[in-house]
Amino acid sequence: RTPMMASFLNEAALNPYWNVPPDLAAERIAPKVIEKGMGYLTSNGYQLLSDWGDNPKVLDPATVDWQAVADGRIQVRLRQLPGPGNSLGKVKFTFPNPYGIYLHDTPDKALFARDIRTFSESCVRLEQAMVLAQHTLRQLDGWDEERLQSEIETLRQQTLRLPEPIPVYVIYLTSWVDDDGLVHFREDVYQRERILAGYYPAR
Repeated sequence: RTPMMASFLNEAALNPYWNVPPDLAAERIAPKVIEKGMGYLTSNGYQLLSDWGDNPKVLDPATVDWQAVADGRIQVRLRQLPGPGNSLGKVKFTFPNPYGIYLHDTPDKALFARDIRTFSESCVRLEQAMVLAQHTLRQLDGWDEERLQSEIETLRQQTLRLPEPIPVYVIYLTSWVDDDGLVHFREDVYQRERILAGYYPAR
């Protein structure tokens, strides 16, 4: 569940690596490797790394017992290389928070057409990530739309520090009023209204 928070966006990463959390490596990726073989990792741009340090070695995935990974008996470090299928898309935005949550692009644009969108692992997919990238990078000299597109096409990973952090508010609403005065209601997927009801009982 994505928590509510306030922070300041301070970095934008172009062509980000996706460092796969160990639980997702076990629950989602290891079963695919068992079913489809080592080619699944290669075709989806995954690398097996030696550790979580700054300079890990790339390892041969055939040396790993993937059933043991799926069962949770061993953990591995996987990262997905930049490219069209990268789960974080073309850009990632980071901001200080104790949950390790960030905002990111996605190759799965069709998910935004769904009524229920609770597909992420607490991080936040952005429907218009490139618009936000253009807006935030205007702070940096020479970073216009043309350069942004050019840098992304290189597939080179780079992190850009923003000189002026931008406020970020992550909120959870089950109802709101739009600009036309129409009230919208949505399902309380996180069951937080029950908590609020305890603070504000009906009179």
